[in-house]
Amino acid sequence: MPPTPLQPADPHARLRVDSAAFLGIDNPVRIRRQLDIALSDHCYQPRIDDPLADWVASVAAPAFRAVRLQSTQPDAFEAVCSIGTGSGLDILAAIEILGSTRIGITDLHDDVVAVAGDNIARNLNPAHPVDIHAGHGDLLAPLAGLGRRYDVIYENLPNTPLRGDARIDDAQTSSKHFSPRRENLPALVTTNLLALHYLALRQSRDLLAPGGSVLSTIGGRIRLSTLLEMALLAGHFGSILIYTWKHQADAAEMVAFYAGWQGDGLGPFHFYPASVLQQHFAGIDPVEAGLQAFSIEQALAPHRLDALEAAAALSRGETLGHTVAVLQSRPQGQAAV
Repeated sequence: MPPTPLQPADPHARLRVDSAAFLGIDNPVRIRRQLDIALSDHCYQPRIDDPLADWVASVAAPAFRAVRLQSTQPDAFEAVCSIGTGSGLDILAAIEILGSTRIGITDLHDDVVAVAGDNIARNLNPAHPVDIHAGHGDLLAPLAGLGRRYDVIYENLPNTPLRGDARIDDAQTSSKHFSPRRENLPALVTTNLLALHYLALRQSRDLLAPGGSVLSTIGGRIRLSTLLEMALLAGHFGSILIYTWKHQADAAEMVAFYAGWQGDGLGPFHFYPASVLQQHFAGIDPVEAGLQAFSIEQALAPHRLDALEAAAALSRGETLGHTVAVLQSRPQGQAAV
């Protein structure tokens, strides 16, 4: 599918975002301090009033800071790509934190890509221009075959396939779910609802620059060891870059989806009382938690609720959360930056 031209957006909603407060940056220099973010009908709305519940603020930005520490070279992360960018806030964070100047963005819907591209271009500091290449379609397919390679490929893709007669093009459905895949996938991938993450890793090999890596943001409702196994199956070596937790957004809907798939024999999928997660992650930086991820997971084990137990807990009025891991993967046989 050809690249999508970056046309002026005709948004249905706009958000004003203080980039310093939202991204935890003292003095943004590459992006504007006050961001003007437009949203299309298919775009998942950022949680600007609660940064701790927002994927970009609480997960992507810390992950980019962790990656920045992996190299002292100023241009080590010049080229960054986001799969399923949404509003483009993830790329604005990468531009500010990693100093990226060559950008790739994809999303399933053309309106999302057009609005995101416009958001990125409009919110740059004029002294720090970037080259944006955008396309809509499946995962990395819009950028394939164009000769561009990226130092970092970031993704925060849905885990759960659609059920019943739901349509992927209805409102924000594609930000939470995906259409069932036709590829022949490994059993570990299908059992643990990792299809899009696995396929993104497979596709990334042809788009990564030497020494580059993929950052897979995954709501950790499965064991960490399973993520590392998935990376190996996709031809990569993986490690846990950061580890944190979030309240379960849209809890009734999402827990019901996971309970349905678990009832079909997949999973199990793990949730936790939010108070337990808050206690175990208190005072631990997400990067440090990444280094301790397996010991934290072990400490949390007695408090796990599978999806069916989580549904019962929700009905009792309990507040639930889940862990979040950023898996950093590099193709097997490739050295780090």
